[in-house]
Amino acid sequence: MPAIQCTGLCETPLGLLVHRWTSAGLYQVELCADPASPKIKAALEGPDSAATPEIEAFTNRIEQYFAGQLTTFVEIPIDESDWPPFFGQVYRACRQVESGQTISYQELARRAGRPAAARAVGQAMARNRIPIVIPCHRIVGSSGRLTGFSADGGIETKRWLLDRERSDSLFDIDR
Repeated sequence: MPAIQCTGLCETPLGLLVHRWTSAGLYQVELCADPASPKIKAALEGPDSAATPEIEAFTNRIEQYFAGQLTTFVEIPIDESDWPPFFGQVYRACRQVESGQTISYQELARRAGRPAAARAVGQAMARNRIPIVIPCHRIVGSSGRLTGFSADGGIETKRWLLDRERSDSLFDIDR
């Protein structure tokens, strides 16, 4: 793991979002539903988030995303230093999936240039350390069924993110 230079926290409707940065860019995002999570304690003990333009842009984008505004994270620099080449192809293709849309693991494999690698795409998604920015919640089974999600809350968090992206307002919960 590269050296983490700064760590920040953002409040979201799903709990606290911890973001960690290296000199190359965003390294990790973790959604923590439990405010007593050891991940939050570790984040608070880590290096504080500096007010860099990249971190400010990320924080603004996260706030916009959870406020229900159509936003993108494509301009956020990401530290890809420890990704296997195939994972990099998959993650870059995943970042192109539009908000509120879903595609299958097989389709993502095709978009990543490896149409027969749907299972390997699933492994890459399971190891995604930057959820929301690399929107693995938008990748579903070939039948359209929601499958695993490693963030706190699992599939329910995945469903919440997709439901909110597809609605007029992220907070119109009584639909």
